[in-house]
Amino acid sequence: MGWARSIINRPAYSNHQVVLLTHSYLNYKNEHIEKEKYDLDDANYGKSVWKKLVQPSKNIALVFSGHIGAANDIKKHIGFRIDKNSADKKVNQMTFNAQALGGGHQGSGGDAWLRVLEFLPDGKTVKVKTFSPLFALSTSIQDMAWRKESFDEFDIQLE
Repeated sequence: MGWARSIINRPAYSNHQVVLLTHSYLNYKNEHIEKEKYDLDDANYGKSVWKKLVQPSKNIALVFSGHIGAANDIKKHIGFRIDKNSADKKVNQMTFNAQALGGGHQGSGGDAWLRVLEFLPDGKTVKVKTFSPLFALSTSIQDMAWRKESFDEFDIQLE
């Protein structure tokens, strides 16, 4: 965490927006993950990543993570929350992990669901969409290739 913070806080990056990609950060209840069942000491799960790196950093704008899920329950594969960092700026935090959809962990590998992020030219808006190229291949299920629920298609506003 200290090394990452030292890079992010370099003067050369003070006017940059940082996107952090991590693991085991946010659960489906939109809570920072505190601990998992693994026998690890001093692991940096979501809550400690927030406290040690994200919250004190003035220029982390987005945090993306995965790892969570329950077989065939779409809502247990996603999470989203916005918190303020030490500079009182919004930090958008999103979890997406579809690996247990489409038959569970032994199934079709999540039906190839992807999160598509479109960063608009205004520099402030990120359009989020959820797409399966697997479903798009077949004319009989193409209409299911783009998920349209509000938790699967939304905009993120950056500061």
